[in-house]
Amino acid sequence: MLIFEEHFQDNRHNWFTQDSDECTISLEANHYAFEHKRSSNGSWLTWQSASFFYDKQEFRIHVVLEKISGVLNKGYGFVWGLLDTQTFFEFIISDNGYYQIARYEKGNHKKYVAWKRCYELRCSNASNVLEIRRNGDVVEFYINSALCEKLPAHKLMQVSGQKFGFIIYDQIKIKVHSLIISVSSTEADSHRVDHYDATKASFFKHEPPTDDSLEKVFADLNVLVGLNRIKQQFFSLANFLHVQKERKARGLKTVDTSLHLVLYGPPGTGKTTIARLVGRLYKQLGCLQNGHVVETDRAGIIGGYIGQTALRVADAVQQALEGVLFIDEAYSLVPKDGASNDFGHEAVQVLLNRMEVHRNRLAVIVAGYPNEMEHFIGSNPGLQSRFNRLFYFENYTPSELVLIFGKFCYDYGYTMDISARIALQKVFATACAKRGKNFGNGRFARTIFERSIEQQATRIANSLKQMDDYALSLITEEDLAFSDL
Repeated sequence: MLIFEEHFQDNRHNWFTQDSDECTISLEANHYAFEHKRSSNGSWLTWQSASFFYDKQEFRIHVVLEKISGVLNKGYGFVWGLLDTQTFFEFIISDNGYYQIARYEKGNHKKYVAWKRCYELRCSNASNVLEIRRNGDVVEFYINSALCEKLPAHKLMQVSGQKFGFIIYDQIKIKVHSLIISVSSTEADSHRVDHYDATKASFFKHEPPTDDSLEKVFADLNVLVGLNRIKQQFFSLANFLHVQKERKARGLKTVDTSLHLVLYGPPGTGKTTIARLVGRLYKQLGCLQNGHVVETDRAGIIGGYIGQTALRVADAVQQALEGVLFIDEAYSLVPKDGASNDFGHEAVQVLLNRMEVHRNRLAVIVAGYPNEMEHFIGSNPGLQSRFNRLFYFENYTPSELVLIFGKFCYDYGYTMDISARIALQKVFATACAKRGKNFGNGRFARTIFERSIEQQATRIANSLKQMDDYALSLITEEDLAFSDL
């Protein structure tokens, strides 16, 4: 649950501003500018008086800061538990790649972590994401989604004040792009009203059957129409993982293999279906505990502001742990003609980091058009090293589309006569002959099915009482006569 969110679109939270010879603090377009002008050593603080109770057992503080200019190797960052300018905690970074966690108590300085190297920290006037997460008795500190420190909560949450804000040392200028504070739903007040949380990913979660087995996974794969090449690759993957599992059980050496996959091909060819079967396979072979699939896309994990994307990707990964994170049209995260500062690049970096951190608890499957997916995988060395197993999906043939149409008929209690089958073959042959990049394949077959039963309903609507069940369920050539195909 969000309890504080600031993207500096306006000054609704009444941040302090001033312009003097010593310091300039101003609210500008989509950020909070903070400049320390004094040449002597020292710091400037700015804070927010909104109440936040640090005794909550689970919370997250997320800050996006950007160094703009000024003296090298001086600290800037976030402060919390602030009572006044002499009493507060700080999590600060510098543009030479170091961070520090410390406490000021009535002016006395105590370092919990003295200046320490963090290789994920972006240097030389760049944006960095700082996170502070409390999980019970432990407080975790992250820089750009990478865990850099764990400290006991009793050291850092026994605060004298409730305020929080930002600090800069010596002559530097920074921008604060966002500040988000959230708590777990169990920590939320019972009288709160639920609302949209922009830090949460949007996704659909598919759970495997409760009575699942390896035999049922293979059976469900085999009944799929077409996909012969995919089925061979699926069985090959299953056999390899099964043998590696047996070797491990016998104490023999095993080959470390990636569970991540690339599914590429035209739309409507069953990529989502295969992703769900892969999740079930991984569970049955003991690779992942749950085998569920969290299905999302660019819109589900890209935020509207700097820093939101990292939180949304992290949330999607968290939901997918012990299962599969399936990202459809993944190439849209790094479009060929996209800007270098597109939030999709942030999503990829956070995703790669979480794939490494949770490499034994997560499988990521990305899907999309062939050419676009090749560009996507080639856009980042980290993607190339992690996604080395490719499943290529081909367009369905007209005969396969007829079989898919027949399956829809079976599922919904309809039948076709011979005239309908002949007409349907012609419909799909014509469509396949002129299909373009966006041809829907299986989705197109479903559309034809839905239109045919609508036309069938129009044909028989005036004579329902004289019809038996067979006639009521029969699709004929007349029901497939579409003038706009």
